[in-house]
Amino acid sequence: MSTPTPQDHGSRWAARTFASLAHRNYRIYFVGQFVSLVGLWMQSAAQSWLVFDLTRSEAMLGAVGVAGSIPVLVVSIWGGILADRFPRRRILIACQAVFALLAAILATLVLTGMVQVWHILLLATIGGIVGGLEMPSRQAFVIEMVGRRDLMNAIALNSSVFHASRILGPAVAGIVIATWGTGPCFLINALSYGAVMAALLSMRLAAVTPSTATGSAWQQATEGFRVVARTPRVAGLMLLMLAVGIFGWSYVILLPSLARDTLGTDADGYGWMMSATGVGSVIGALWIAATRDIRSGRFLIAGSIGLFAVSATALSWVTTLPAAIALLVPAGMGLTAFFSGTNTLVQSSVDDEVRGRAMGVYTLVYGLLMPVGALFAGTLAEWTDTPTAIRVGALVCLGTAVIAFVKRPPEAG
Repeated sequence: MSTPTPQDHGSRWAARTFASLAHRNYRIYFVGQFVSLVGLWMQSAAQSWLVFDLTRSEAMLGAVGVAGSIPVLVVSIWGGILADRFPRRRILIACQAVFALLAAILATLVLTGMVQVWHILLLATIGGIVGGLEMPSRQAFVIEMVGRRDLMNAIALNSSVFHASRILGPAVAGIVIATWGTGPCFLINALSYGAVMAALLSMRLAAVTPSTATGSAWQQATEGFRVVARTPRVAGLMLLMLAVGIFGWSYVILLPSLARDTLGTDADGYGWMMSATGVGSVIGALWIAATRDIRSGRFLIAGSIGLFAVSATALSWVTTLPAAIALLVPAGMGLTAFFSGTNTLVQSSVDDEVRGRAMGVYTLVYGLLMPVGALFAGTLAEWTDTPTAIRVGALVCLGTAVIAFVKRPPEAG
């Protein structure tokens, strides 16, 4: 018997890590999504630049962010109903078309010199509404492309694409803005949605029977909460998401203050810190993608939270930029691994007919994390200082990791 070579190990790792790409439907979706996400991150960077250029107001930057995020929280539960009652691919195509239209409108306003800040607020609000309706379908659609066996791998690869595009998109946007201004960024984003729509239209999918749930719209919407309540494993995962998201994820909000006031660096240093977080996120996503079976998720969930908590605790003590960059990589890795693993465990714990509504609740919880976490971190940093706020949040997460490991989650029913 021949001894496995490093090339053999590498081939097996690649086969595990990119297993979902063996599915034709997911493979074309993966490519289309990457193109679209690069465009989306280009628009995000350009929009922030445009708003500040128009207003010179940090508060208005926050207002645009709120305008885009609050509607997601309001309508995500209704998006869960749509995901269970109608073909998810059709929902996704329709929403991508609206996203493209909104980006095209903004591009036209900018390129013609007519844009005003209220235009951006209105378009962001409409985009948030459409996003809230689209997200549960997008989350629940993954299993239709790859099946249960490769669900975790596909979710993790989705996450890796998201974070890789988060690194690439703003970098490309910076070049485009410096050369031609913000308008072309919005136009490129509008065109990029065509890649996802083309992928969705070209898929060959098995027939899916929509849910036959009865009752009022409100009763159907609240069914997602009832599913979570009667599934201890899902309820526990949602609570873990809240704890880690509010007390852990909020460290990102404090990075500008950490860079400037603690590390004494400038915008370039802050950019390197954000890039390090993005690189760690991609590594974390690929780690999950290479994992074939997480069983109850006990070790993965506790381990990923612990990796983040230890890294963030150490981060709160450093005073040099290289040390901060080095610690932000495992911090980003741990958080992304946690959220990718949680998404998989939630989806694998619910029946197909209520998957959309369960993911509507997941979207609601996920959407709450950043604003509530930002409020916590910002307030605590005001009362104490930035390193202390990061340290407190990290220690709460470390305690959460211990609880997640000691209290073994129930197996999926």
